[in-house]
Amino acid sequence: MPKFIDFMDSSPLVTVYIPCRNYGRFLQKCVDSVFEQLYTNWELIIVDEASDDDSAEIARDVCRRYPDKTTFIQNKKATGLQRLANTVLGISKGKYMVRLDADDWLDECALLLMVAKLEATPHIGMVYGNYFYTDPEGKIIGIERRHKLGNEDTVGHLPPHGACTMFRTRALKAVGGYSEDVNAQDGWELWYKLYKRIGAANLDIPVFYYRQHGSSLSHDSKRLLVARTRIFDRISEALEGDYKPKNIAVIPVRESYPGFEGVPYREYEGMSLLERAILTAAQSDKIDRIIVSSQSQKVLDYAQELAETGRVPEHLRVLRDEDECSGRNIPIRDLMINAGSYYAEVEGVFPDVMAFLSMHAVHRRVEHIDKALNVLRITESDTVVSVQEEREPMFTHGENGLALFNPGRFQDLTYDRERLYRFNGSIIATWWEVLKEHHLFGEKISFIEMSTEDSYQIKNASMLINNSNQ
Repeated sequence: MPKFIDFMDSSPLVTVYIPCRNYGRFLQKCVDSVFEQLYTNWELIIVDEASDDDSAEIARDVCRRYPDKTTFIQNKKATGLQRLANTVLGISKGKYMVRLDADDWLDECALLLMVAKLEATPHIGMVYGNYFYTDPEGKIIGIERRHKLGNEDTVGHLPPHGACTMFRTRALKAVGGYSEDVNAQDGWELWYKLYKRIGAANLDIPVFYYRQHGSSLSHDSKRLLVARTRIFDRISEALEGDYKPKNIAVIPVRESYPGFEGVPYREYEGMSLLERAILTAAQSDKIDRIIVSSQSQKVLDYAQELAETGRVPEHLRVLRDEDECSGRNIPIRDLMINAGSYYAEVEGVFPDVMAFLSMHAVHRRVEHIDKALNVLRITESDTVVSVQEEREPMFTHGENGLALFNPGRFQDLTYDRERLYRFNGSIIATWWEVLKEHHLFGEKISFIEMSTEDSYQIKNASMLINNSNQ
């Protein structure tokens, strides 16, 4: 390990912390990258999360050799990333703070560039850069060029990576640190807690090496989506004031499709499709009224029967004009306006938000509905749609035939600038004024991502049969 020279004693102290759980095989390279920084006024805190490999031994050896620069914390029981970060926040001496994961490592210019940016722009409180993707052995396999938040991404759906984003320590303390009931996606929490309080800057240069390997926590997509949902819940709670927007859910119901008759009465896991859709919507305390909309009186009679027998809560029912629905499909915007207008006739006021909920999305949960409504408010978007990320290679027409749109997929990499999403048909939440004055989506569209399993929809009778045989 090279000897470090404190040639910048008068410049701000930076706290670098490394959480480590069974990453001993990577830890030495990670630590070395801190000692090799051109910017040397830093302190290093290594936190071992109950590892059963040699992680603690490596960390102790570093601290024995450099006691003035390093601190070692050993947790006998894993505490989780957010609680660990709060522990570091409480003992940090640095004006700035940055997390470095134990399986990654810094470019030698990383701290120098990030500190210089923050010092030169005092109104900015957070800085992040691009990064190299590497294979398990450390060979570079790609470069991620992050979007410039507030410029290329005004909605904020691509917040800085939780690791190797430098921020002002005081700013995070001012917002209460990290939420300890969320154990992932700290980059998302940092961004949504701080982006309106402090600005963010992007360095268009790679500042760290992001190792891709089978045990990487970032590969657990379902866990990350759950954590992201909880983050939006917490932020939404902080927005609650004396006025509560009137959120109306509309469930459009078509009785039959070619080859698929009696759709709303069909059962999935012991419950009819319509009953399941109503009950899921009713579980949300953010939904004020539910409207079942159909051109079939028989469907509405069935919905009424469900309510009268106590199988679902009371709700509104509106019969759509058959002439209006003469085509195979009625435009979603039209049926949402129809339902919202009916609500206004009944209640005397128009809704604030309309949420389209597909009856066919049998794995949609109340968390998805709540998240869509939370994101609509937090991001100040016109509309929020539910999507599923398209992870397969996709092509578009080019001058020489088909052009590969997302070549990173053949390296098992998902570059931000190559991400593709498709509407999964489950949820559309939009402001009433957007529906009335614009088209369905408006101009600023945000999204919630749902997993492949949660995006599942019953589109034909065979899907019901296959489910019953499982």
